[in-house]
Amino acid sequence: MNSTQSSGAAVHIENLDKYYGSFQALRNINLCVKRGEKIVVCGPSGSGKSTMIRCINRLEQHNGGRITVLGTELNDDVANIDGIRREVGMVFQHFNLFPHMTVLENCMIAPMIVRKRPRAEAEATARRYLE
Repeated sequence: MNSTQSSGAAVHIENLDKYYGSFQALRNINLCVKRGEKIVVCGPSGSGKSTMIRCINRLEQHNGGRITVLGTELNDDVANIDGIRREVGMVFQHFNLFPHMTVLENCMIAPMIVRKRPRAEAEATARRYLE
């Protein structure tokens, strides 16, 4: 464990590379996000934002470098990927809201379904973020 990881990093990326055939989508990406910290990744279409997030959530396998989430290096044999995914959230650029539900109800879906939180706790969390 290096000094960045031991200082409270939730997500630590070192020299991340991702290829699709001969096309290099990510080149030498480095990032450190501390536990509880929220970040926004911005850039033009095709710059690798979604690819990087998909690699962090193991929806894509990276080709080089290291990704460590909550002290676990994400490699071929990562066993606790579901637990890691519950702790690292992501929102894609284009997402679907349920039009028959209120904004509050849409914001309560992830805490209730993904994190299995009680409805009252999910509502309190959603209200806090919406404020």
